[in-house]
Amino acid sequence: MWQGKAGMIVGVARADVRRLPLADNSVDLIFTDPPYAKVALPLYEMVAQEASRLLKSGGFALAMCGGLHNGPIHKMFLDAGLTCFLDIAYAMENGNASGYVPHIGVLMRSKFILCYSKGKGKLRVQGMHNLYIGRKDKMYHHWGQGVDHARYFIDHFSAEGDLIVDPMVGGGTTGVACQLLNRRFIGFDIDPEACKITHDRLQNSDAVVNLPLFANG
Repeated sequence: MWQGKAGMIVGVARADVRRLPLADNSVDLIFTDPPYAKVALPLYEMVAQEASRLLKSGGFALAMCGGLHNGPIHKMFLDAGLTCFLDIAYAMENGNASGYVPHIGVLMRSKFILCYSKGKGKLRVQGMHNLYIGRKDKMYHHWGQGVDHARYFIDHFSAEGDLIVDPMVGGGTTGVACQLLNRRFIGFDIDPEACKITHDRLQNSDAVVNLPLFANG
Protein backbone atom coordinates (compact mmCIF):
# COMPACT_ATOMS: atom_id res chain seq x y z
CA MET A 1 0.00 0.00 0.00
CA TRP A 2 1.05 3.62 -0.51
CA GLN A 3 -0.39 7.09 -0.27
CA GLY A 4 -1.67 8.10 -3.69
CA LYS A 5 -3.06 11.37 -5.01
CA ALA A 6 -4.58 13.59 -2.29
CA GLY A 7 -3.44 11.08 0.34
CA MET A 8 -5.81 8.36 -0.83
CA ILE A 9 -4.78 4.80 0.00
CA VAL A 10 -3.75 2.91 -3.15
CA GLY A 11 -2.62 -0.69 -3.42
CA VAL A 12 -2.38 -3.74 -5.65
CA ALA A 13 -1.51 -7.30 -4.70
CA ARG A 14 -1.58 -10.83 -6.06
CA ALA A 15 -4.62 -12.71 -4.75
CA ASP A 16 -7.22 -15.26 -5.79
CA VAL A 17 -10.71 -13.83 -6.30
CA ARG A 18 -12.18 -16.74 -4.34
CA ARG A 19 -10.96 -15.21 -1.08
CA LEU A 20 -9.63 -11.68 -1.06
CA PRO A 21 -7.61 -10.51 1.97
CA LEU A 22 -10.18 -7.92 3.05
CA ALA A 23 -12.54 -7.67 6.01
CA ASP A 24 -16.25 -8.40 5.74
CA ASN A 25 -18.51 -5.39 5.11
CA SER A 26 -15.55 -3.11 4.35
CA VAL A 27 -15.94 -2.21 0.65
CA ASP A 28 -18.14 0.48 -0.92
CA LEU A 29 -17.89 -0.56 -4.58
CA ILE A 30 -16.53 -3.50 -6.56
CA PHE A 31 -15.85 -2.57 -10.18
CA THR A 32 -14.38 -5.28 -12.39
CA ASP A 33 -14.13 -6.69 -15.91
CA PRO A 34 -13.85 -10.51 -15.89
CA PRO A 35 -13.22 -12.55 -19.07
CA TYR A 36 -16.38 -13.01 -21.12
CA ALA A 37 -16.01 -16.58 -22.45
CA LYS A 38 -18.39 -19.26 -21.18
CA VAL A 39 -15.48 -21.15 -19.63
CA ALA A 40 -14.84 -18.11 -17.40
CA LEU A 41 -18.35 -17.99 -15.91
CA PRO A 42 -17.16 -19.45 -12.57
CA LEU A 43 -15.20 -16.23 -12.07
CA TYR A 44 -18.45 -14.27 -11.96
CA GLU A 45 -19.76 -16.60 -9.27
CA MET A 46 -16.59 -16.02 -7.25
CA VAL A 47 -17.01 -12.25 -7.61
CA ALA A 48 -20.65 -12.54 -6.54
CA GLN A 49 -19.78 -14.53 -3.42
CA GLU A 50 -17.02 -12.14 -2.43
CA ALA A 51 -19.23 -9.13 -3.13
CA SER A 52 -21.83 -10.52 -0.77
CA ARG A 53 -19.17 -10.85 1.93
CA LEU A 54 -17.19 -7.67 1.38
CA LEU A 55 -19.73 -4.99 0.48
CA LYS A 56 -21.13 -2.63 3.06
CA SER A 57 -24.91 -2.37 3.24
CA GLY A 58 -25.98 -0.29 0.25
CA GLY A 59 -22.71 -0.95 -1.58
CA PHE A 60 -22.52 -1.95 -5.22
CA ALA A 61 -20.87 -4.56 -7.42
CA LEU A 62 -20.46 -3.70 -11.12
CA ALA A 63 -19.27 -6.45 -13.45
CA MET A 64 -18.73 -6.08 -17.18
CA CYS A 65 -19.81 -8.95 -19.45
CA GLY A 66 -20.02 -9.68 -23.16
CA GLY A 67 -23.80 -10.13 -23.34
CA LEU A 68 -24.04 -13.85 -24.20
CA HIS A 69 -24.32 -15.11 -20.62
CA ASN A 70 -26.23 -12.40 -18.75
CA GLY A 71 -28.86 -14.87 -17.51
CA PRO A 72 -26.48 -17.24 -15.68
CA ILE A 73 -24.49 -14.30 -14.33
CA HIS A 74 -27.62 -12.66 -12.92
CA LYS A 75 -28.53 -15.93 -11.19
CA MET A 76 -25.08 -16.13 -9.60
CA PHE A 77 -25.37 -12.68 -8.07
CA LEU A 78 -28.97 -13.18 -6.98
CA ASP A 79 -28.09 -16.54 -5.41
CA ALA A 80 -25.32 -14.76 -3.50
CA GLY A 81 -27.98 -12.56 -1.89
CA LEU A 82 -27.44 -9.40 -3.92
CA THR A 83 -30.11 -7.28 -5.61
CA CYS A 84 -30.15 -6.57 -9.35
CA PHE A 85 -30.00 -2.78 -9.73
CA LEU A 86 -29.55 -2.16 -13.47
CA ASP A 87 -28.07 -3.46 -16.71
CA ILE A 88 -26.06 -0.78 -18.54
CA ALA A 89 -25.37 -1.04 -22.27
CA TYR A 90 -21.76 -0.24 -23.07
CA ALA A 91 -21.04 0.44 -26.75
CA MET A 92 -17.67 1.17 -28.31
CA GLU A 93 -17.21 4.39 -30.26
CA ASN A 94 -15.93 2.41 -33.26
CA GLY A 95 -19.27 0.52 -33.32
CA ASN A 96 -17.80 -2.94 -32.84
CA ALA A 97 -17.28 -4.09 -29.27
CA SER A 98 -16.83 -7.83 -29.61
CA GLY A 99 -17.09 -8.78 -33.28
CA TYR A 100 -19.22 -11.31 -35.07
CA VAL A 101 -20.52 -14.35 -33.16
CA PRO A 102 -21.17 -16.94 -35.88
CA HIS A 103 -23.11 -19.53 -33.88
CA ILE A 104 -25.91 -17.03 -33.20
CA GLY A 105 -25.41 -14.84 -36.29
CA VAL A 106 -25.04 -11.57 -34.37
CA LEU A 107 -22.56 -8.72 -34.71
CA MET A 108 -21.90 -7.69 -31.11
CA ARG A 109 -21.82 -3.89 -31.07
CA SER A 110 -22.12 -3.49 -27.32
CA LYS A 111 -21.38 -5.23 -24.05
CA PHE A 112 -22.96 -4.75 -20.62
CA ILE A 113 -22.16 -3.56 -17.14
CA LEU A 114 -24.32 -5.56 -14.73
CA CYS A 115 -25.00 -3.67 -11.49
CA TYR A 116 -25.96 -5.21 -8.15
CA SER A 117 -26.40 -3.80 -4.68
CA LYS A 118 -26.13 -5.27 -1.21
CA GLY A 119 -29.47 -4.40 0.26
CA LYS A 120 -31.03 -1.26 -1.17
CA GLY A 121 -28.36 0.71 -3.00
CA LYS A 122 -28.77 4.29 -4.17
CA LEU A 123 -26.80 6.23 -6.76
CA ARG A 124 -24.48 8.80 -5.21
CA VAL A 125 -24.90 11.08 -8.26
CA GLN A 126 -28.24 11.28 -10.04
CA GLY A 127 -28.75 11.51 -13.80
CA MET A 128 -26.52 8.65 -14.90
CA HIS A 129 -26.88 7.40 -18.49
CA ASN A 130 -27.86 3.73 -18.98
CA LEU A 131 -26.04 3.73 -22.35
CA TYR A 132 -22.36 4.57 -22.43
CA ILE A 133 -20.14 4.91 -25.50
CA GLY A 134 -16.60 4.18 -24.42
CA ARG A 135 -13.10 3.63 -25.74
CA LYS A 136 -10.83 0.61 -25.82
CA ASP A 137 -7.36 0.93 -24.35
CA LYS A 138 -5.14 -2.10 -24.92
CA MET A 139 -1.90 -0.35 -23.98
CA TYR A 140 -1.68 -1.97 -20.54
CA HIS A 141 -3.68 -5.20 -20.95
CA HIS A 142 -5.05 -7.20 -23.88
CA TRP A 143 -8.56 -6.96 -22.40
CA GLY A 144 -8.13 -3.35 -21.29
CA GLN A 145 -10.86 -0.72 -21.27
CA GLY A 146 -10.55 3.05 -21.38
CA VAL A 147 -10.35 4.99 -18.12
CA ASP A 148 -13.28 7.20 -19.14
CA HIS A 149 -16.02 4.62 -18.53
CA ALA A 150 -14.59 3.47 -15.20
CA ARG A 151 -14.37 7.08 -14.11
CA TYR A 152 -17.96 7.76 -15.16
CA PHE A 153 -19.54 4.88 -13.26
CA ILE A 154 -17.30 5.05 -10.20
CA ASP A 155 -18.32 8.70 -9.91
CA HIS A 156 -22.03 7.78 -9.93
CA PHE A 157 -21.85 4.71 -7.69
CA SER A 158 -19.49 5.98 -4.98
CA ALA A 159 -18.37 9.07 -3.08
CA GLU A 160 -14.98 10.66 -2.43
CA GLY A 161 -12.99 8.64 0.08
CA ASP A 162 -14.93 5.41 -0.56
CA LEU A 163 -13.04 2.14 -0.89
CA ILE A 164 -13.18 0.72 -4.42
CA VAL A 165 -11.95 -2.81 -5.16
CA ASP A 166 -11.16 -4.52 -8.46
CA PRO A 167 -10.49 -8.25 -7.93
CA MET A 168 -9.28 -8.75 -11.52
CA VAL A 169 -7.29 -5.59 -12.00
CA GLY A 170 -5.75 -6.31 -15.43
CA GLY A 171 -3.93 -3.17 -16.54
CA GLY A 172 -5.12 -0.94 -13.70
CA THR A 173 -7.93 1.05 -15.37
CA THR A 174 -10.09 1.04 -12.23
CA GLY A 175 -7.20 2.23 -10.10
CA VAL A 176 -6.39 5.17 -12.37
CA ALA A 177 -10.07 6.20 -12.34
CA CYS A 178 -10.06 6.07 -8.55
CA GLN A 179 -6.98 8.27 -8.37
CA LEU A 180 -8.68 10.85 -10.58
CA LEU A 181 -11.81 10.80 -8.41
CA ASN A 182 -10.14 10.75 -4.97
CA ARG A 183 -11.29 7.25 -4.06
CA ARG A 184 -9.32 4.73 -2.06
CA PHE A 185 -8.41 1.77 -4.26
CA ILE A 186 -7.22 -1.79 -3.75
CA GLY A 187 -6.69 -4.03 -6.76
CA PHE A 188 -5.98 -7.74 -6.98
CA ASP A 189 -5.04 -10.15 -9.73
CA ILE A 190 -3.82 -13.73 -9.86
CA ASP A 191 -1.34 -12.70 -12.59
CA PRO A 192 1.85 -11.20 -11.10
CA GLU A 193 2.59 -9.34 -14.35
CA ALA A 194 -0.80 -7.60 -14.18
CA CYS A 195 -0.04 -6.57 -10.59
CA LYS A 196 3.33 -5.14 -11.59
CA ILE A 197 1.92 -3.24 -14.57
CA THR A 198 -0.86 -1.80 -12.43
CA HIS A 199 1.52 -0.86 -9.61
CA ASP A 200 3.83 0.96 -12.00
CA ARG A 201 0.96 2.67 -13.78
CA LEU A 202 -0.62 3.95 -10.58
CA GLN A 203 2.65 5.40 -9.37
CA ASN A 204 3.15 7.21 -12.69
CA SER A 205 -0.38 8.29 -13.62
CA ASP A 206 0.18 12.06 -13.91
CA ALA A 207 -0.17 11.77 -17.69
CA VAL A 208 -3.89 11.00 -17.44
CA VAL A 209 -5.04 13.79 -15.12
CA ASN A 210 -6.26 15.86 -18.08
CA LEU A 211 -8.63 13.19 -19.41
CA PRO A 212 -12.13 14.58 -20.15
CA LEU A 213 -14.41 13.75 -17.24
CA PHE A 214 -17.01 11.83 -19.28
CA ALA A 215 -17.05 10.67 -22.87
CA ASN A 216 -20.86 11.02 -22.87
CA GLY A 217 -20.87 14.55 -21.52
